[in-house]
Amino acid sequence: MDNFSEISRCSSMDEVLINDAHDPNLSRLAKNMFQKTFDYLNFELSSNILDYELLDKMNQTASKSVETMKKTADEIVEVNDDLNQKFKDLTPLMKELEEIEITVNKLEAAAYRLDSYSKRLEEKINEHISQQQQKLKTST
Repeated sequence: MDNFSEISRCSSMDEVLINDAHDPNLSRLAKNMFQKTFDYLNFELSSNILDYELLDKMNQTASKSVETMKKTADEIVEVNDDLNQKFKDLTPLMKELEEIEITVNKLEAAAYRLDSYSKRLEEKINEHISQQQQKLKTST
């Protein structure tokens, strides 16, 4: 118990080793144990620091990527707004073109009917002329 109370009152390992000079093997083992514990904790803390540094770099890279994507998205929104405005500006012209197309289709249908009527009329006229010529030949 005496040694334990001395160890708990000491502020550093060196003081323990100095006070416990009567057993050099125990001092060597204790020093070795403390060194290995120090090395282990140092490694653990170092690896955690490396992990945090890696996470920080990944976070910075992700932030840059997000910033780039935001800029791209903003540009897309701007272009989309421009296209929507152009579409709104063209809507009356497209309606006018549709009306013109409807009118052209009606004119085309009327032209086909007129052509058909003209052909029938031409046939009737030719038939009438033929009949008149037949009558003239028979009367002479």
